[in-house]
Amino acid sequence: MMAVVIGFTSCQKDDQPTPAPVASNDFLVNGSAVGAFDLFGFEVGGRVPNTDSVTNRWDFGMRFERIIVNSGASGRGNAGVQVVNQPFDAVTVAPETGYAFDTSATQLAVKPEQWYVYNATTRSFSPIAGRTFIFRTANNKFAKMEILTALPADDNGNLVTPPTRPTRIKYQLRFAFQSNGRNF
Repeated sequence: MMAVVIGFTSCQKDDQPTPAPVASNDFLVNGSAVGAFDLFGFEVGGRVPNTDSVTNRWDFGMRFERIIVNSGASGRGNAGVQVVNQPFDAVTVAPETGYAFDTSATQLAVKPEQWYVYNATTRSFSPIAGRTFIFRTANNKFAKMEILTALPADDNGNLVTPPTRPTRIKYQLRFAFQSNGRNF
């Protein structure tokens, strides 16, 4: 009887998903409103080369303050996103449904007002605290992400101040990638 209980308990533990590790990453992106998007893959934990833009290796792309997801009009993957008004640590399970997709070049899944506030006086934008992005990745896994900062930078990632015009935006991202289930 004891062997059956021990065997059942050990099987139950194996069925539980491993908690998703939390990572941080600086992501330097094109600081212009035109040109290529810089691509990010949760599975690799960072930048994906643009030569992989027609693959499932990337999950989202950024250019200046614009975000695209690897699906629909923007890519061949199955990525989708939800932007929720919950702190990063409060998001513990990815929803099964309800993800938005890029349906055209002008109808993107992520709208600017969902995640940042623009200051016309300083011509800067700041991520809204407490906003978390929940992704279904291009390969049907799950990730959550928060944008901690968005700072003007030069091509080398050095921060710049006006009147110097930035050529890049240096984002600091915090994220968790779950390859086994929907729990974070």
